[in-house]
Amino acid sequence: MKWNLDNNWVTRFIALFFAILLFSFVYYEEASRNLSTNPTDGASITSTEVITNMPIDINVDRDRYFVAGIPETATIRLEGPQAILTQTLATQNFNIVTPDLNELGPGSHTVRLEAEGISSQLDYSISPSDFSLTVEEKRVEEHDVRVEFNDSTHLAEGYRAGTPVLSSERVRISGAESTMDEIADVMVVVVPEDSGVTDDIDMTLNVLVLNDMGDPLNVNIDPQQIDVTIPVEGTQRTVPIVLRETGTVDENYTYALEIAQGEPENIKVTGETDALEALNNFSVEVDVSGITESTVRTVPLKLPEDITETDPEELEVLIRVTTGDEEASTDEGTSE
Repeated sequence: MKWNLDNNWVTRFIALFFAILLFSFVYYEEASRNLSTNPTDGASITSTEVITNMPIDINVDRDRYFVAGIPETATIRLEGPQAILTQTLATQNFNIVTPDLNELGPGSHTVRLEAEGISSQLDYSISPSDFSLTVEEKRVEEHDVRVEFNDSTHLAEGYRAGTPVLSSERVRISGAESTMDEIADVMVVVVPEDSGVTDDIDMTLNVLVLNDMGDPLNVNIDPQQIDVTIPVEGTQRTVPIVLRETGTVDENYTYALEIAQGEPENIKVTGETDALEALNNFSVEVDVSGITESTVRTVPLKLPEDITETDPEELEVLIRVTTGDEEASTDEGTSE
């Protein structure tokens, strides 16, 4: 078949054909673009999303009631139009809540969790959905905090623990009346990471509220943590005893000092580290004023500066007394 292109009608027919073809192509592309950007089409797509570890808001007068048995978190499953679901997830303007527990009052109840702030176009389910809880009248008390620390286990030999210093010596405890009646001990337990401690101990510790079996109780504690400082003070050292004669000496007598039989020749001293390092011996001053015959005297031990304790605290000393005549006769007997 041959086309007569010199014929004007044939040329017009061919131009019309291509015009219709081009128009159809442009129209199809525009329709496809509108379809892909039309938000109503996205809304028609149904999606599902699961959110875990969502906190649960407890709808109750916390100043009046204490609630036990509520899980800390819940899981929610959302389903609905993708566009609505996407906006909901982006804003997170919804909560999981309990019913109004004030209306239920004290006692054991089975309740169902609900979601607030979710679009009516979305369906949801919560896990756990139903659970049992207990509502009790709340009681508030203040208790002293006890410090438990075993210095013999954790301190180096010769060191001892001073009086602990707490950032708060009392805590405010609140809970159900039945639980508050079980409180037997409020304490912090100091356990240093290393043994053989020689420096002060500084730790931040949780306050424990225990029953008489040593089990923790479900109560609120304010503050829940306190700072504890335990001074590690002094150490010990054993040094020899040196006797020194003091007092008014009678020229007619001569004195010799000896540690009494059964008494230690060394003394254990407790004090500041620097003072102990400078201490090579322990001087015991024995007053011989007015003594005219041999005798045993109990001498209290005086503490040098920065020395806090001695063991023993006193010492029996034998004071041997001789006269000038006794010394002379002794010398004559020796010369013969």
